[in-house]
Amino acid sequence: MAVKIVTVSDLKANLASILAQLEADATPLCVIRYGKPMAALVKYEEYEALVQKAEDMEDALAMRQALERSEDEAMSLDEYQRRPSRRRRIKPTEVD
Repeated sequence: MAVKIVTVSDLKANLASILAQLEADATPLCVIRYGKPMAALVKYEEYEALVQKAEDMEDALAMRQALERSEDEAMSLDEYQRRPSRRRRIKPTEVD
């Protein structure tokens, strides 16, 4: 996958055009400061897909671990669902 590199100062100066280009070609951006990666910008749909994949992988790992436990260590579905989530999904806010 190709990734475009943009500096923080370029991002500040050209935010609208950079976001328009991201929307148009969906190529992820790596934002760098002093030559080091600081952030990544992707379309929101891509972000959602990545979050979903991560959650699916966590679920698969939890299932594998549950299958490897002995019966006395087993956890019910209700117990599993009550566990605090490690990830918090970020919901976009609407701007009026």
